[in-house]
Amino acid sequence: MNLEDNKKAFMELLRIPSVTGSGADGEEKACAFLEHILQENGIKTERIAKDLHRPNLLAAIHAPRAEKEPVVLISHIDVVPGIQEEWTHPVFGAQKADGRIYGRGTLDTKQLTMMELYAFLNLKKQENHLNRDVYFLATIDEEAGSSFGMEYVRQERPNLFQNAMVINEGGGFPLHINGKNYMMLTVGEKAVCKIKISAEGTGGHASAPGENQALLKLAEGLRRIFAAEKELTCGSRRTWETMRRIVGSDSWDNATGADIFAYASQNSIGMRNYSIGERSNVIPAHVEAVLEFKVLPYGSQEEIETFVRKQIDGLPLEMEVLGYEAGFESNFENSHLKQLVNDLEEACRRFGFDGGVLPMLALGRTDGRFFGSAGSMVYGCSPLLMGDSFDAILPKVHGKDESILETSYEFGAQVLDEVIQKNCLKEERKGDKK
Repeated sequence: MNLEDNKKAFMELLRIPSVTGSGADGEEKACAFLEHILQENGIKTERIAKDLHRPNLLAAIHAPRAEKEPVVLISHIDVVPGIQEEWTHPVFGAQKADGRIYGRGTLDTKQLTMMELYAFLNLKKQENHLNRDVYFLATIDEEAGSSFGMEYVRQERPNLFQNAMVINEGGGFPLHINGKNYMMLTVGEKAVCKIKISAEGTGGHASAPGENQALLKLAEGLRRIFAAEKELTCGSRRTWETMRRIVGSDSWDNATGADIFAYASQNSIGMRNYSIGERSNVIPAHVEAVLEFKVLPYGSQEEIETFVRKQIDGLPLEMEVLGYEAGFESNFENSHLKQLVNDLEEACRRFGFDGGVLPMLALGRTDGRFFGSAGSMVYGCSPLLMGDSFDAILPKVHGKDESILETSYEFGAQVLDEVIQKNCLKEERKGDKK
């Protein structure tokens, strides 16, 4: 598949309305579309499905003799819906206008799916020269938590998730900071912990509230927890320190970049949901709130629990941990990451981007978390040109008129192809023209 054919296939994939949960009418069609391309190119595929009409797709190219850990190219082919009345172009039309391709999934993440597929098919032509096994994994359900997607794949294929190098979403969007261009590369994700705080009291009619109100107890506990947010200092600031060193300043003139920089240095507490009664004029006897703690990589569940207990000490409240997902981070001093950064910088320059590589933490939880928590190194990278800078495209992700520059897509496919070749082919084949 040459680049032009790949771009046409990208537009065809965009036209499939694979909204999360769409099943046979969307997710399965997107899976079958990719399956057909892979099989046409002599690559065996496997569907891994918790629901037969919502399959995940796995394909592999095996090295004659694997010398290094496997590379896993991951993306999700499910998308959020779009309200047509708010869009200038059809949500699933893949229409071109003013040099852009419009459609849901152009940035999240069908562009990455097809960039990875381009590289994967090119590796197939050189499979006898591979130095490691390479997997292509396109999943569904990422936008709804991944229980039918990557979480189920990990349950069925646990060995795939250990000690791998993973190319994921979340990075590759460029930023102009303090007079220089940077290609962002995600190197980790924060940990997430959900904790329920609950209180009991005397219920009754609102006309006679009394002193033993559950809501007042809960309110005081929440006040203390949120007031102490800056005291939640667990986790690694290594990525933040690396960002600071590369840019050479704590003051960044790009607002989006400054937010990303701050995000890599601090923990946060948010309210996920709450229950404080269902009827008006009735004081509830039981109330509760679920808090979400997003903490820097390696911040532990125990540290978060200790923080919460300290804040609610002496209050008649109950605490229950509902879930914890570990964060992860790749060190910029790691030799594998250093090589990846060098390869990415060289490829970017060769195809038209002049700038450095800047690490960041992913701005949310991605499917990469299932690999990172199992000991794999996960890097977010779907490279784009400055015309699709992070500050410009961020509002389009999950928003109206999601779109990508045609030249950006071509750039990203070629850059990712070159980077993947350099990391997956034996030394004598690196840089060979296809």
